[in-house]
Amino acid sequence: MRDQENIEKGIEKGKIYGAISMCRDLGLPEEEILKKVQEKFRLSLEEAKEYL
Repeated sequence: MRDQENIEKGIEKGKIYGAISMCRDLGLPEEEILKKVQEKFRLSLEEAKEYL
């Protein structure tokens, strides 16, 4: 069970990093990327900043 949770967390992190990469490719400013990541993945500002 714990392995499945770790796999799901890893997949979620991959999605977040992928979204950030795409936003950067599109030239969005960091503040806008943070806002989008927070909304899409329901993260706090501090949690979102950890991915940048």
